[in-house]
Amino acid sequence: MITIKKFIDLGKFQQRTQKYLREYVQHLFFHLHKVLDPKIPTHLFDLSEHGYIVVLEPEDDIRDLTEIGLSAENDGLLGTVPEAVTAKKLKDGRIFYQVETIFNNEFLLYVLLFEEDVDSEIQKWLQTFCDEEVIFT
Repeated sequence: MITIKKFIDLGKFQQRTQKYLREYVQHLFFHLHKVLDPKIPTHLFDLSEHGYIVVLEPEDDIRDLTEIGLSAENDGLLGTVPEAVTAKKLKDGRIFYQVETIFNNEFLLYVLLFEEDVDSEIQKWLQTFCDEEVIFT
């Protein structure tokens, strides 16, 4: 799991293998900075209070994401009704899903995951809630 709360966290991505995903997450981070608190310098901006970006990796258990407030008792991400689910296509052709889950009026969590990294039950859950497909260029 890669958690992005501050600008420095963008360095957690492996440069070669995750280049296009890093570009997308960086774009999302800058967008949130511009919308939420543009007066703060980018390197000081922190998403901790507003809701941050989480990139799930193949070894993460989507049914137990206690680390980000989605416990196994509630079936992790599958136990939520997301605000939005969007399929996004990266420049390299890979498709990932952006799941936006609201915890309260002031905290929106962005969870990004690749369809090929999850089982068929989770793929069905994604398709149930997916609103649109967007190509990121």
